[in-house]
Amino acid sequence: MKVLENRSHWSTDPGAEVLEVLARSDTPALATDMGGHVVYWNPAAERLFGRVTGQTLGRRCFDVLGWRDVFGNRFCHENCAVLSMTRKGEPVHGFEVLLSGTPKPDQGLNVTVLRIPGTRPDSFSLVHILQPIDRGARLARALERLGATRSEGPVESGNGRQPAPIGRVALAKAPPLTEREREILRWLADGLQNKEIAQKLGISLATVRNHIHNMLEKLDVHSKLEAVSLAFRQGWVSARAGETALTAEPRVRP
Repeated sequence: MKVLENRSHWSTDPGAEVLEVLARSDTPALATDMGGHVVYWNPAAERLFGRVTGQTLGRRCFDVLGWRDVFGNRFCHENCAVLSMTRKGEPVHGFEVLLSGTPKPDQGLNVTVLRIPGTRPDSFSLVHILQPIDRGARLARALERLGATRSEGPVESGNGRQPAPIGRVALAKAPPLTEREREILRWLADGLQNKEIAQKLGISLATVRNHIHNMLEKLDVHSKLEAVSLAFRQGWVSARAGETALTAEPRVRP
């Protein structure tokens, strides 16, 4: 197992067992100390990043990883949000990033973070377990679930000006949402916040949040922004005369 020589860094048997399992696993994994320095780098991570263990141990993780978020913005930096949340005792949920400057640029990763207690009550290490994402296959599965078919022609965005390099995606069906969820999606596309939607529809804020949660699961997206973007791309939402309409079929002009 390739770890820093000071094995006292890993203070618990469960932590050591995790690293032993990851050392033999085909799943890429790395670990950082509470200062953000890389202290563990398994063989699968070597293959994924194209960097051997000796090139990473002791270095700051943001210098080694250079991850970006799904929108292309810089995710890894000296003021690491994951470290900050862990220090405050906040749970770190799984998240997605894109690789940068590796043999597989733009490879998507799902990251799960495990906190390993240190020798002192306030010390810890963070094990990052990485699951590569086949983004193209995931999109294809999502479109298949939505009953999508491909056809030729440009994709019209909300302003009608964005071309599509590989043709238009046209849906044979309306979005797989309830009438209320479609209504909420329309207001999201209009730029309303959850509280404003609740006021518009005369329902509670908690109910709006529940509808949005269900909607994101059905559309296989991770944020309201992605849901609205998908709605425009698929032609469910069209912007016209300053207002947004959610459509089940292509609009026919008189």
